[in-house]
Amino acid sequence: MANRPVNLRNDAMSRSELRELERGLRLLSPMIVKEKYKVRADRCRFLELPTPRLMQEFVATWKVLWKWRK
Repeated sequence: MANRPVNLRNDAMSRSELRELERGLRLLSPMIVKEKYKVRADRCRFLELPTPRLMQEFVATWKVLWKWRK
């Protein structure tokens, strides 16, 4: 049988929490958001299995940066 991680948590954010996170990111300067993006990308890269919450934070940060690109 395959080894499975024992402590998997489902700590995903609700839609309202996710909207609040994106709103808070839009209020910050682009330099700070870029730094947050880099930190979250590193956390996703080096963790064995990122949590749903970490992935949501990463994607929300990416979306804010992507919208600012235009």
